[in-house]
Formats: sequence, C-alpha cells, structure tokens
Amino acid sequence: MDLGALISRHVLFPLHSRREGSDIPRLLRELEASQWWTPSALADLQLQRLRALLVHAGHNSPYWRDVFAAADLDPERVQDLTDLRRLPTLSKRDLQKNRERMRAPGHPDRLLPDKTGGSTGEPVEFDLNEGRFHYRKAVAIRHDRWAGWDLGRKSAYLWGHRQDVAAPKSTVAKLRARLMDRHIVLDTSSLSVEAFEAFRQQLLTFEPDVYIGYANAVFLYARFLQERGGRYHHPRGVITSAEYLAPEQRAVIESVFGCPVYDRYGSRETGLVASECGHGDAMHVADESIVVEILGPDGEPAAPGERGRVVVTDLLNHGMPLIRYEIRDVASPVTGACPCGRGLSRLQMAGGRVTDFLLALDGRIVSGASLTIYLIANARGVAQAQLVQDTRDAVTVRVVPGDEYESSTAEWILGELPRYFGDDMRFSVEEVAEIPLAASGKHRFSISNFDPTDLF
Repeated sequence: MDLGALISRHVLFPLHSRREGSDIPRLLRELEASQWWTPSALADLQLQRLRALLVHAGHNSPYWRDVFAAADLDPERVQDLTDLRRLPTLSKRDLQKNRERMRAPGHPDRLLPDKTGGSTGEPVEFDLNEGRFHYRKAVAIRHDRWAGWDLGRKSAYLWGHRQDVAAPKSTVAKLRARLMDRHIVLDTSSLSVEAFEAFRQQLLTFEPDVYIGYANAVFLYARFLQERGGRYHHPRGVITSAEYLAPEQRAVIESVFGCPVYDRYGSRETGLVASECGHGDAMHVADESIVVEILGPDGEPAAPGERGRVVVTDLLNHGMPLIRYEIRDVASPVTGACPCGRGLSRLQMAGGRVTDFLLALDGRIVSGASLTIYLIANARGVAQAQLVQDTRDAVTVRVVPGDEYESSTAEWILGELPRYFGDDMRFSVEEVAEIPLAASGKHRFSISNFDPTDLF
C-alpha cells in the first residue's frame, strides 16, 4: 500500500481543491458515474448543455449573435443535437480574426487566456472560463484512471510544452509537487542519446506508475531502450497524446515496456476529446463536455467506419464559445457498445495529426510538436507555418502571412531557431500564399527526410 498516494488522494487533493476554489472532486464523482449512463441519457445531458451554451452565446457574444441571425437559429428553440447543423463550421482562421467578438463576458467565471501553434501550424489565441479549465482536468484524470493511475500515484511526463507541466518554483508549489502531484517532467522538446540516458536513470530512481507523453517522444525513448538494452523502468501503463500514434509505434512501446498503451486525443482549444479505455481499438468521446461531429466531404455526418473531418462543440466554455470548431483532424465514427460497458460514444482516429521530429547537426532531435507552441504560437501575424528539413544542415520555415505579419516576424523566427538547432545550421523563411495538404488530407506542421532512430 502506498501511504503517500492515499494521503495525497484523500487529504491533500481535496484540501488543495477547496483552497483554489475548484470543484474537481465533485466533478470527478459525477464523471465516474455518468460514463456508465446509457447513450440516450448522455445525449439528453448534451442537449441540455448545448441549449444553455447557445442561449448564453446569443445573449453575450457579438460574433455568435450575428452567426445565429444569419442562420435563422433561435437558441431558445433548439430541440435536438442535429439543430447544430444549421450553423456553419468555425475554422481556425475564423478564430484568429474574431477572438475579441467571440468572447461572451456575461459568464461569472474569470477568463484564462491561452494559445496554441496547433499540429497543423495554424496558431490561435483563445480564452477559457475557469470552471471549464477545472472540468478539463477532471476529464483527464478520469482517463488516467483507465490507464492504471489515480490521484497521488507517481507519474512521469515525457512532454515538450513546459507550461503544461512546469517545474515548481515557489516553496508551496514544490511541496505540492512532492507531496500531492508526485510527478516528474522529462523535457522532450530537444532530445539526444544523452537525454535518453538521463531519462532512464531518472525513471529508475522515481519509479512512476504511468508515463504520459507525446506519442513520438515515447516511441523514440522505447526504440532507444530497444536498441541500447540494459536495465530500465517498466510502468503499469503508458498514456500517449498530442501526436498521431501509428500502430507500429504502439507495438514497439508495448513490447519494450510490457504494458498497454492508452492513446488519447484532444486539442488545446477544446481539451480532451476522446481516449482509449483498454478494450477494443476505438476511443471514448468525452460526451459530458463536448459534442463531436464527424463530417464527410458533403458536410453530412460520416457513416460508421467512414473517414471524415472532426468538428467539436465545447459545451462548457461559456466564456468564449467554440461551436462547430473545425479541429483539422480526421476520424471515423464507431457504433455499437464497447466491451467495457461505458455508454460514451466512440471514434477511431484515421491518420490523425502528424508532427515529425527534425534533426540538428549536433545530434539533437527537435520535436515538431513543441515548436508549434514555443515558436509558431509566438510569431506575430503568422496565419499558418510549416517547417521543412530536406538536408541535415538546413531548415526552411514556410509562412502564410496573416493580417499582422511584418518583416520583423521573419527576423524574429530566424533569431529564435538557433535556440533549438544550434548555430551551425542554415535557416530561411519562405513566404507562401498557401501550404498544400499532405496525401492524408492533413496539414503537416513539420516535414523531415531523416529518421531520428538512426542516431541510436
């Protein structure tokens, strides 16, 4: 029995939640119950929350008031989830241009600003009301429990976005990390053989129950262990996220660590969208907080097993409603009951998001997923970007200029790139009218002609 985990789960976590004014313990209890509801009961909850969202948006958001009027939609008269289809979808460009008008300030929660570079290289800034932020945490904890983790148990993040799991700075934060959160962070934004060896030693010492990480980063670490051999830590489960997990990558991870992989899918704008429960090969949608539509080329719902684009409505972010948001990913709907017995709807990712690693001359492996946050999300006026590495000594950044783009933006990007790749490489910025889709139908943020596993 892990006494530290019990103290953290039953004493420290409830006290901390009360101190920060969050309802996460209550939300967790509700989510643990609602996951077993029937699909019709969950649909009723979605409809109730959709009506509340649309009414609030119509009263408080200038942008959505205009959209509803143009679509001749009266939020007070919404009778069914299918009424959403009367509204146009919301693109990332729409969000880039209309953030101010999209806000709905009538919500009592304070708004928390955030931004993302996105796996497709289209940076957006958005806002999240505080209650939705706490709900997202609760949904993620529920999924982590499916993977064998629970509050108070140790975890290790193989992560590239430091803000998400930042190292504690204050004394109180350090005590919280040690006694309650009980996690370590292994920075995967820039990798090397030496970094992987350091990961091995840290994980052997810390002995976490689960690993949570970028899919490509976890795969590369597993391949490193597979090639180098030696003693290493085995977790109870591995949770992958942020990038598309290919079947061959899953096979390597499960073989090396001797435990199941639980993949999950979401976006910074909408939170966790869907996640695996360990039964079958589909993901459960977080139906209590979102509505997912999978649309075919004609804009109509895709048939079971048919690939379509993913459109998400966040039911609980009243501070800045995202309604029918084109998340720029591809999936297919899955019908029928899951062997686990949960009533949550299901989907299957179909090629998903792709963010390749790039290679520096000194052998460092630079994460494309991390650069979407550190580089592109902070580049002023960039509507979309793509990093291309055709030769080991050069990286080109293709940029689609947005409304606020200036020549100084390109200069800033060129000044930042050596921080990730070193000073020995050549860098260039190429302004383009558009970035074409890959054969998969996705925008790829980074493209590299080199296999990072060759370095092992």
